[in-house]
Amino acid sequence: MKKLGLIVMVLLLACTVVFAEGSKDTRTQLKVWESEGVEKDFILWAAAEFEKLHPDVKVVYEPVGSVDSRAKIELDGPAGVGADVFVAPHDHIGALISGGHVLENTDPELNTTNFMPAAVTGATYNGKVYGYPLAIETYAMFYNKDIIAEPPKTWAEVEEFAKGWTDKAQNKYAIVWEVANAYYDYIFMGGFGAPLFGPNGDDRAQHNIDSKAAMEGVSYFKSLRSKILDVPSADMSGDFCNSSFVEGKAAMYIVGPWKISEFSKAGMNYGIAPIPVFPGQKNPPTSFSGIRLAFVSAYSNIPELATEFARFLTTKPILEKRFEMTAQIPPRNDIKIDDPLSNGIMAQAEFATPMPTIPQMGTFWSAMNTAFASVWDGADVTENLKAAAAAMNSAR
Repeated sequence: MKKLGLIVMVLLLACTVVFAEGSKDTRTQLKVWESEGVEKDFILWAAAEFEKLHPDVKVVYEPVGSVDSRAKIELDGPAGVGADVFVAPHDHIGALISGGHVLENTDPELNTTNFMPAAVTGATYNGKVYGYPLAIETYAMFYNKDIIAEPPKTWAEVEEFAKGWTDKAQNKYAIVWEVANAYYDYIFMGGFGAPLFGPNGDDRAQHNIDSKAAMEGVSYFKSLRSKILDVPSADMSGDFCNSSFVEGKAAMYIVGPWKISEFSKAGMNYGIAPIPVFPGQKNPPTSFSGIRLAFVSAYSNIPELATEFARFLTTKPILEKRFEMTAQIPPRNDIKIDDPLSNGIMAQAEFATPMPTIPQMGTFWSAMNTAFASVWDGADVTENLKAAAAAMNSAR
């Protein structure tokens, strides 16, 4: 009897092993890195659509923020555990290519009129195309229509509105943004006539950080703390700005289209307009525009399949669905959009300039994030811009 029981147990164990082996997913794994949130929702949808065309493929999503993917692929790629396709902002392209981390994009469609020129420029480095454009974006001024019916056209109007709205005790402020983030603060350079790395964004000698125009713009930036937003730079985080706007304590918020879905889901009554004109200037300030790009990793063991997936993400019907899910503007000319919120972003985009892609951008972020934070908190403008300029001059 004991012997019979032992035989039954062995048979059951064998069946379990066979079943487990038979149920193992033998499909080719294609790993994708993308940010969480609406971008994740889109990638999961696109993955399911791609798998319908390729039943032998399993697309595996891993949450990696687009701004973090470059540093992660530098480590995980050579180790053999990186993504086959990952998403990054276009200003990372120089470092990605210099490091040999991504493959060239040879898709002939990208050089047709189907894609916006800015998207092609953002995906190109030294005359070669590498990225696959997913979205084009710039930040603008979001405003709460329940607080301020018509958006101010000048910063003088913002300052005037602040006089009757600001209440530091209740954390009420006319306008908020991440004041220690050079991405947003670039308006105080570009808006006063100090283009980063020259008119084409590719001359490291023309960083213009300590130019007369930059000095003027950053001086005005510094003055806004005492005038309208007396909050230390360390407290002006994205979370603080976001909650202030959602809770109705901030009437205006300088941020990008990635927030549209969130604010709409929250039921906010808001609009989007160009950033107000600075004193002495004629047009809204120059903001940074960015292209969200998918890249094929140079370390991928399935480069052909990874390339096919990256191209799939940029096709017209897929990008139309992406806009529907994320509210981020598609970079294709053959996709027409016309809604008030996106139109507000596009209105500011007329005054935007693509973020430079040269490797020295890494030094710009670190040097100018520090400079803007220090100046906001009371440090000398000239001293800090000279220090940032010295860092740029020594950058390689």
